[in-house]
Amino acid sequence: MAKFNYVKWVTENKYGKLLKEELRDVKDILIKAGFRFEDGILGGVGSGGAGYYDTVNDKIYGYNQSGPWNEEKFNNFYDNFEFNSNLYDSEDLKDLEISQPQLDKGIYAVNDMGYVQIHSNGDVEIYATPQLAAEDDSNFLPAFKMDVNGKAIPQFSKDEMRKMLKDDMMYIL
Repeated sequence: MAKFNYVKWVTENKYGKLLKEELRDVKDILIKAGFRFEDGILGGVGSGGAGYYDTVNDKIYGYNQSGPWNEEKFNNFYDNFEFNSNLYDSEDLKDLEISQPQLDKGIYAVNDMGYVQIHSNGDVEIYATPQLAAEDDSNFLPAFKMDVNGKAIPQFSKDEMRKMLKDDMMYIL
């Protein structure tokens, strides 16, 4: 089986082309403000953690892909996807000894881990990107990305993602 060419897919696929504007990567600015990502973008996924979306994966295809496949749960995930996130208001930032990131209101990339939104009231919301991966593979593919307006953009058609999960036994992490 040929290796999946992600770069080629993004440049030639109608879903990948929807990301017309590149989001500025601000991971360094967030770290300077005091955010830490050693345990993942939302924290708590360090050693032994399966990912921020593994409960969704379990609902779709059972624990550790044990089945049965649930088409209704898959359709709900794909059609109504919402990013998992953590919201930090000014009190949270103060309690965690994190300074307000020196960023204007808007949505920015945080490396390839996810996104951060600076709200008009100064709240900081960090979103995790769902990844697709085979059990024995360290090659992670983003299932959804976020555009500059905060909209989730699928990186695969519904049929492609169904095949990757159901037939290729990939996991949503």
